Amino acid sequence: MRFRIFEWIDPRTGEGAWSSAYYSLESAGQAAADARALYLRDQPPRMWIDPHARKLAWHQNPDCKDIYEIRFKAHGVQQRPLGYFGPHLGIFTVVLWATHKGNQWRPKGFCRIAKQRWQNVQNHGASIREIEID
Repeated sequence: MRFRIFEWIDPRTGEGAWSSAYYSLESAGQAAADARALYLRDQPPRMWIDPHARKLAWHQNPDCKDIYEIRFKAHGVQQRPLGYFGPHLGIFTVVLWATHKGNQWRPKGFCRIAKQRWQNVQNHGASIREIEID
């Protein structure tokens, strides 16, 4: 099954969770993001595993339940767009772009933020749009 990848849209600014971070990357970083997205959209969820993606462990933080991270490196930092499968069949929705370096995640509270945004998507309180993959 091929997945279409969507992004959460900030209702205040109109910026997307994927595109706003993506366009701040240099061309090599954008190419890494594109390659990862192109690969993952053709994989079933059970294949979203290391090193390309991973379902977050939620036993320590229930807010992380059902969140997947897309994994790649750019600017010497691990890039971690976070999202969920849905809200419809065949869609993966990125709700937050996080980074991970050492033991530090940015932004702090990333699982809580991602969960809140996902709940807004499910309750039709937030818009989503399909991302363009070059």
